[in-house]
Amino acid sequence: MRVLGIETSTPVVSVAVAADSQVLGEFSLTTKRGHMEHLLPLIDQLLDGLGIAVDDLDGFAASVGPGSFTSLRVGLATCKALAHSVNKPVADVPTLDVLAWELQGTSGLICPVLTARRNEVYTAVYVSSHSGIKRLSSYLALNPLGLAQRLQGELRTKITFTGEGAKKHWTSFQDCLEDRAFLADPARMLPRAGQTAILGTEILSREGGKEPGSVEALYIKSPAIRRRSSR
Repeated sequence: MRVLGIETSTPVVSVAVAADSQVLGEFSLTTKRGHMEHLLPLIDQLLDGLGIAVDDLDGFAASVGPGSFTSLRVGLATCKALAHSVNKPVADVPTLDVLAWELQGTSGLICPVLTARRNEVYTAVYVSSHSGIKRLSSYLALNPLGLAQRLQGELRTKITFTGEGAKKHWTSFQDCLEDRAFLADPARMLPRAGQTAILGTEILSREGGKEPGSVEALYIKSPAIRRRSSR
């Protein structure tokens, strides 16, 4: 099964083709703007270099966020349009899962962090085992200090942070968690379409994927604060 993976939820524009859990080719470009400008040329160049036509693909994998709304929408729209044109299914892959799987084999807890609005971050907590990566929490939207305090109450174990939000708020995590906090290698801190494509292949093999039109972005809401009404 050959799957095209598309990742645009962060400043990285990344495309890859995977088959049988192996990345056949991948292009990644970091840009603050211009996801729409770069995405289709990267896909064309990748497929041309691999000698693969869009019709030859068995499915698509789209990183569905959470992430930057504008760039995420570009990736989703492109993926859905290509899949619709050749009548192939789409696997929706959460970006936080992609970041966690890139740290497979890491001991302790894995905590990918993506920047959000209102000085918040998107995050979840994972652990690596012999069977792969397991998510231990729901997908969360918290302020960085709230995340650090939440992790402070976890078992006394190593916590590896990854993602562009982890780098931005590293001082807060380190101050709160001290020697328990570790920062992932810079080469593994941004989501890559190769991992998106591999996870997408597994989803398509296991579940069959979705119709392109039914794939939506993953939105995470902040915890609601209820105020007691006055009487």
